Amino acid sequence: MDERQADAAPALVERAKAGDRDAFGQLAEEHRQALLRLCYRMTGSHEEAEDLVQETLLKAYSRFGTFELRSALGTWLYRIATNLCLDHQRGKKPWDLDKRWQWFRENGELVKQMEQRLYLSPEQSAEVKEVAATCVNCITMSLPEKQRAAIVLCDQMGLSREEAARSIGASVASVKTELHRARKKMTDVFEHNCQLVDEQNQCDGCIVAARIQRHGADAPRRSARRHADDGSTPKTRRRTPVAATNTDSSALGCDQIDELLSDLLADELPDGARAGVETHLASCERCAASYRAMKRTVRFVRAHSRVPLQPGTPGGQYSDFTRAMMDDEYERQPVDVLIGATPTRKGQEP
Repeated sequence: MDERQADAAPALVERAKAGDRDAFGQLAEEHRQALLRLCYRMTGSHEEAEDLVQETLLKAYSRFGTFELRSALGTWLYRIATNLCLDHQRGKKPWDLDKRWQWFRENGELVKQMEQRLYLSPEQSAEVKEVAATCVNCITMSLPEKQRAAIVLCDQMGLSREEAARSIGASVASVKTELHRARKKMTDVFEHNCQLVDEQNQCDGCIVAARIQRHGADAPRRSARRHADDGSTPKTRRRTPVAATNTDSSALGCDQIDELLSDLLADELPDGARAGVETHLASCERCAASYRAMKRTVRFVRAHSRVPLQPGTPGGQYSDFTRAMMDDEYERQPVDVLIGATPTRKGQEP
């Protein structure tokens, strides 16, 4: 928002509080895209996100007389949207990531067709960042609801943990706990499945996207390490071997250190506690490796959370394919959506 818009915002809010629909409409448009990102990250569906944003704005309009000017409008809207998303997702199971890995292992020919469909030409190809953004969203959708809300608001929407707590209507301590658990789950998935971390891992989506974009759909597969060397993807990092014993001599144990890693990342530890954590990390390779992995994961998630995955684009198609697979939406192989066949929904004849 530029300076002129910032000056006009309080006047718009006052007019909207007085019942001016046009003023509220202007405010709604300023926040619509951010709300769409939030709802999409919480649901994994463009259609559901659109519906939830519409419901958010309708509810906000009906309650706008209660909005207090001392609050941030965005945070207030995020609270309405987040609670609607949580209500909408309640009772739904998180996505099962093992289903994704299994499908790719068992459907080699369909995977090849999907790759060729996604990367037909440089101007019609899903970019590496779009594949990575879909991956981030897929893992996000595998998290329990509260963890998902915490990591979406903090690491993907850029809110502080205090702002996220106000948006969720929870305590800051609760948000810190859920965010840390979400980051640990994200880190574990990336460390043990992503070839950008270790070329021995099974998921090569970003590697394949880079290879095909640079060399065409028929180019031979190359290792993640060689791809990294030509600058198309981040360099791979092999997991650091865990020491058999912990040589740390500080007062803090590994379990205590683990609970403080997110606070260290946020630079929110008091000086005394920070010194204790840093002393431990300097002498315990296992905890130091965990911290490096979490820091790497948070940086990756933040870098790919604003990548647009618009419906109808190759990136959006890849995202829709992932959702169809995870939600068991189609009876036929979900890749049909991408290779040109008309999808058959459950209960319909092919």
